[in-house]
Amino acid sequence: MTNENYQKCRTCRFCIHSGEDWVCLLKSIPTHGGGTCERYRPGSCENCSRLIMADGNAQCGATGEETHILSVCSDYDPSGKRSV
Repeated sequence: MTNENYQKCRTCRFCIHSGEDWVCLLKSIPTHGGGTCERYRPGSCENCSRLIMADGNAQCGATGEETHILSVCSDYDPSGKRSV
């Protein structure tokens, strides 16, 4: 069974809302909770809350290793059974 919220703005940490007004911070444009974004990349460092940015460099907060913002985490499990 597919989760109806998968790949929707309402589950994206880069989308903020107040009431019915939604804004995508990645694109700086209005959107809506049921919308989606071509920048959605499951498992990418860019979408990870543990990503640390300093002086233009990306670092994985879980491993402490330098990474690239568009890399996909080797520990990403789309089933949600394993997470960093």
